[in-house]
Amino acid sequence: MSSIALPLKLRTYRPKSVLLFVAISFLAHGVLAAFAYKAGLFSNEDTPNMPAKIISIALVEPTPIKPPPPVQPPKPTKIKKRIVTKAPSKKRIAPKPKPIKEVVKPKPTIVKPVAPASPLPTPVKKRVAFTAPQPSYQPKPKYPSIARRRGQEGIVVLEITIGNNGHVNRASVVQSSGSSALDRAAIKTIKTWKFPASQFNSLSSFKQKIEFRLNSY
Repeated sequence: MSSIALPLKLRTYRPKSVLLFVAISFLAHGVLAAFAYKAGLFSNEDTPNMPAKIISIALVEPTPIKPPPPVQPPKPTKIKKRIVTKAPSKKRIAPKPKPIKEVVKPKPTIVKPVAPASPLPTPVKKRVAFTAPQPSYQPKPKYPSIARRRGQEGIVVLEITIGNNGHVNRASVVQSSGSSALDRAAIKTIKTWKFPASQFNSLSSFKQKIEFRLNSY
């Protein structure tokens, strides 16, 4: 296909010619508008006339605000005075003196002589000897094992009471050995001793020594 080149004429517009064209256009419109107004094209016959309403506005004055009543101060209360009436003072009446009674002296009582009391019987004292007589049966005391382990030795002095049958009725420690185990062993042993019968009464008391030595056991 072949292309046909058409000659185009380019017109150059100048700014002054554009302004002139705009001014002529405004002027033409103004003339047309004046002509139409004179011809009565813009008449007001078509718009109906509406009756005007008269609105009356009455100004109402505001009601005046009453001022609050003044605060009255409280009335002072009257203080009634108390009338103190004095009670009539009673006259003191002096008591009448009591009649003095005569003091009757008691008659002296005659004390009869008291017969002398009979003397009380003198108590029989226990006969205490330092050592008891030779016993007929005298087993050797057993050495306590706890005293042996601790190496305890000593002499126990006992006070014993011997009956008519020759048995020891009572035994107590007079002098301790310093070991409670040795003291108990001495009392237990001496109660097994026997003495000759019919030589002692129930009040016969003696002292007896029992010695504990590790070398003698």
